[in-house]
Amino acid sequence: MMYPTKVSEVSVFDVDHCKRLKDPQNPSIFHLEAWLPFTEAAKLDRGNANVRPASERKKPFHDMMETVENDPAKFHIKNRGIIYRCEKFEFDNAARTIRITNPALEPDEDPDALDGLKYGIADGGHTFEVIKKTIERADEFEKIEGWTEPFVRVHFLAGDAAALASGEIEQVVEALNTSSQVQQFTIDEYQNKFENLKAALAKGGFDTSLIAFRENEEKEWEVREIIQRIGCFLKDRWKSTQPTQMYRSKGKALELFTTDASSLEFERLYDVIVDLVTLPEFIQSEFSHAESKGRKLGNLRAVTKLKKPFIRPGTAFSTDHKMDLAASLPIAAAFRELLELKNERYQWKADYKKVFKTAAEELYKSLVMKSRTAKSVNALGTDTEYWTLASNIVLRAKEETLSN
Repeated sequence: MMYPTKVSEVSVFDVDHCKRLKDPQNPSIFHLEAWLPFTEAAKLDRGNANVRPASERKKPFHDMMETVENDPAKFHIKNRGIIYRCEKFEFDNAARTIRITNPALEPDEDPDALDGLKYGIADGGHTFEVIKKTIERADEFEKIEGWTEPFVRVHFLAGDAAALASGEIEQVVEALNTSSQVQQFTIDEYQNKFENLKAALAKGGFDTSLIAFRENEEKEWEVREIIQRIGCFLKDRWKSTQPTQMYRSKGKALELFTTDASSLEFERLYDVIVDLVTLPEFIQSEFSHAESKGRKLGNLRAVTKLKKPFIRPGTAFSTDHKMDLAASLPIAAAFRELLELKNERYQWKADYKKVFKTAAEELYKSLVMKSRTAKSVNALGTDTEYWTLASNIVLRAKEETLSN
């Protein structure tokens, strides 16, 4: 697909601050190195090439801001700079100007709507955020005696049609971020591996804007948590064993989700996906509101009494308590016993809310018993006997519900 393009410009202080580099291996990839003052670097379009947003809470960000304030003349030496992905660049030697060609988007248009085309800050997102913050505080810094505007190294990276078609530039971006210990789910989002999951959640009425699909996004949910919960309902996989490893490792759940051989197992659950994802909140709410019967839920291991009622965004279930997933996930996973396959998609064979009402008292007693004997909260979540006990209780309640 062809996109309209726009040309932006940044200026260098000296012609010796800008130099073309020949790629030693691939003539289809082009390089340009430049020292840019912060005021010029700030003009760059952030784009969508950086796989994760910057976090101002992290130590590298604070360290860079400290250098800006206390040792600005050495910022370009201490900082590794920015790698900037663009369609094309040109350097006008006489004007000391770099002209950069990129896709032209409307102000409200999502950069991620470019069918996988990546441009902008490919590496150095935190550095770019520091530059932006510095420009915002320029008046403050300029009052510091001896303070000078910092410079940053920017490496412009462009490719011709062959490089774009082969995906080589995008592979470079991924490699750069992997070397910076980017978490796997961030890379998976960059590779668009969650698109079908997003569509299924949206179709079920779940607001996907509440979910962090990349690290450093401060959202109510994280995609690994979503996948971890769905992974407990892979009926074919958990016929002879309990899905305790889903509790132990979100990474294992993510690996299953992104592996071709097992990804179809997840897709079979998409018609009931929102129910599965929010089951722990439903269970938490039901147990919390049953305290009037004399239960002391807040005294149990892995349960905390809240100061005021809480509804987790994305759900409709109010609670006065917070149950750790170690307590609620084994019970939630037991409800996979209610699923049946129809036309390659799982459906509820019985209303899980009705079955829960039938099973609630036994499930609560099993939680109390296991909470008393577990050595730790984590041990509760990995206790195979607890998972099996919950499954058997739900199975009996299912038969009772269907027979009535």
